[in-house]
Amino acid sequence: MLLKITHQTELTYSDLISESVMELRMQPRQEQDQHRLSFSLSIGPPTVVSAYFDWLGNTVHAFSISAFHQQVRIVATSVLEIDRPKPQVDQFSDLWPVTAEALDYTFYDYLAFGGPVVQGAQLTELAKVIAPRHGISLGELALRMIHLINERFAYQKGITTSASPITEMLDHGKGVCQDFAHLMIGLARELGIPARYVSGLVHPDKERFRGYTQTHAWCELYFPSAGWVGFDPTNSCIVGPNFVKVGIGRDFRDVPPNRGVYRGKAKDTIDVTVHTEEMPSIPPELVAERFYPINIPVYFDKATGVRELAAQQQEIQQQQEQQQQ
Repeated sequence: MLLKITHQTELTYSDLISESVMELRMQPRQEQDQHRLSFSLSIGPPTVVSAYFDWLGNTVHAFSISAFHQQVRIVATSVLEIDRPKPQVDQFSDLWPVTAEALDYTFYDYLAFGGPVVQGAQLTELAKVIAPRHGISLGELALRMIHLINERFAYQKGITTSASPITEMLDHGKGVCQDFAHLMIGLARELGIPARYVSGLVHPDKERFRGYTQTHAWCELYFPSAGWVGFDPTNSCIVGPNFVKVGIGRDFRDVPPNRGVYRGKAKDTIDVTVHTEEMPSIPPELVAERFYPINIPVYFDKATGVRELAAQQQEIQQQQEQQQQ
């Protein structure tokens, strides 16, 4: 599958702010089953962008804006080729429990509880419902997890926040994709199976998937014979070619699409849109990575900015009144 992805983030502030410092994780990963052919990043107001890998191999783009501004726009555009057939996990040779000999120190972070993936009595009781027995297929155990989560929990926005621990979803029985991912990670770790969080998006398949209109989250479990395998508990399925992997981490805290701070007393609002398009062939002109400026104004003192913004708003209002006449 050949995909073009446009991921736009619009940050708007209720008043002028004097500085923004941000880091982004919007560039899809380069992996064996996912080949990134092109990536461009447009940011406004214009600024200098630095790129580096974090400790998990995710690409991070960092920038700062040090003049007064009231808006930040970020547009990440990617072209990818995805060759990811859905594995038949129930046919894998791996058995539960996963032995210590199959793991080394690099899996410690994916077995330990922390952050929103908290251990507790409710999680322990839920894990008992899966009824694992010694020697059961690890693939069958993973499928039991996603089926159980699908039966017990409903997808609903507004119940949790990005900082919510899985205890909130266990209490309410509702949440969004990151809650579903955190819960399955918790179940896997409760059973001694390494599990990690994946941040990305889903290309719509006749609107069959929940949570695809913006960013999405799922998890990966480790199979000693096959490596990391993706599961989407939100949609109760194994990850296939519709899924675009952007970042991996222990939980959401490691891979938010954008994270930053700003200087000022204004309140911020964020609007995120993601558009995916299946392409018939590779475009003739591709760039490995390129940065473009977006012409959003900045002001070198607040008084000037306030006057210019007021003049702009007055001009827009006059134009609207003229159109209505």
